[in-house]
Amino acid sequence: MEKDLHNLFSFEKNMKDHMMLFGVTLAKRYTNRQKRIFTSQAEPFFRKLGYGFSFQDSPKKLSRVVNIIIGDIAKANTIVLCPYDTPSKSILPYCYFPFNSSDNLKQENREIFLRSLSYIGSCYLTYWIISHFSDLPLLHKILSGFILAFLIIFCYRLIVGIPNPVNFNRNSASLALVAALAERTRNKSDIAYVLLDRNTESNAGLRTLASEAGMRNKFFIYLDCLAEGEELVCAHSPALNSNAERLIAALPGLNVIDHVFSEEERLKETNLQIFLNMLHLCSGTIRNRKFVVRNTRSKKDFKVDIPRLEKIRDGLINYLKG
Repeated sequence: MEKDLHNLFSFEKNMKDHMMLFGVTLAKRYTNRQKRIFTSQAEPFFRKLGYGFSFQDSPKKLSRVVNIIIGDIAKANTIVLCPYDTPSKSILPYCYFPFNSSDNLKQENREIFLRSLSYIGSCYLTYWIISHFSDLPLLHKILSGFILAFLIIFCYRLIVGIPNPVNFNRNSASLALVAALAERTRNKSDIAYVLLDRNTESNAGLRTLASEAGMRNKFFIYLDCLAEGEELVCAHSPALNSNAERLIAALPGLNVIDHVFSEEERLKETNLQIFLNMLHLCSGTIRNRKFVVRNTRSKKDFKVDIPRLEKIRDGLINYLKG
């Protein structure tokens, strides 16, 4: 086991190795305990590359956010971002809309409503069993005990959420890309990386980063759902037209859609409202004139296009080394 980990942490690995590390070995990143385990393993990886490794902690205790900072964001001009937390499993069929937060919110409200109904029904059934427990025969009491134990566990899982088992697209592939980029840009002090916490089901990580002094003057690249997908999109505000053109030109062999959010109302539906000076790189499918990513928050999120991921890596390296 120690030998395998040593091989995984060696320099200049290929994308398969990075996906093995972040998509399999360190794939569990849902609970606070799992995040601490991930951090304890990721820190030596980046420190061996010569990067500083620190944390940005939000002041809120109930909804704590812990972003991981790799490098010196104060000195860096360019900061590459991606979430490191993984989402909960969705009970209902779910599609992720990277550039339409209203549709994501509708699905989240639908999920909360169903979970609430399940919780209320479980509580009512628990009350009924307890109120009639003394009148039940012995065999029914034993059976009721098992049902009560199941209901308690079920309600607890509804409250804390059920971790999604596999998360290649959202977001282990992005972590693998960050690791590959960090390896090859470790001598450039003007580039830093930030792994965002609590950013898969909300923008808490991005908003926490935005509260850091001096962040408004930086240039950001946000890596999102890049494991697989029919279309690759580079989304941005009109102010970053030239930056997007240069990034797309650095991605040869890939058909990248240059999507400009020129209307303020549409811009508010995206992550770009937090950082206008950010390029959002994402892959997915165009359906009913909307850009959508399928199979996230489900057991089907296991697909990864390694050759395309390598092209994205090489293009980003060329762009960052500029």
